[in-house]
Amino acid sequence: MRFKRNLQVVEGRIGAVPLVNVALLAGLFFMLSSSYVLQPGVNVEMLNLPVSTQVAGAPEYNAVMVTITRDDLIFFNDERVDLEKLKNGLEEIVRRFPGIRVVLKSDQRVSYERLMQILDLAKAAGVHHVLLATRPLLNQPATPQLRPRPATVPTTQP
Repeated sequence: MRFKRNLQVVEGRIGAVPLVNVALLAGLFFMLSSSYVLQPGVNVEMLNLPVSTQVAGAPEYNAVMVTITRDDLIFFNDERVDLEKLKNGLEEIVRRFPGIRVVLKSDQRVSYERLMQILDLAKAAGVHHVLLATRPLLNQPATPQLRPRPATVPTTQP
């Protein structure tokens, strides 16, 4: 018994719509499965410090960010606040999450007085762990040399 074949060679262009659909779905999949940045979008130039002076272990989800810009603006939970609102917000977050860490991200042009004012405010609100955010220096050794090497002095014998 022979079966009749119904094969035909179709010539023509490949449809662009299915290819665009696949590309858009792949892009949507990768966007939805990626992690999101949990920091406010405030531009801050941080200090550059050696790796050894930085705190080991980056804070994950158990930290809140306080940002101080070069114009002396304070941001907490992605919104601009003054000192009173910052204190109230820190007290509320400490009540809800005891032991929470605060990451202080400040511009390098911010005065030392302002930094100490924010640190004192956080301490008064009950925050026990305040981390200062810095940018690591590139091409620096992980542990700096602690003592300078003694210079070798040539000795002459009489």
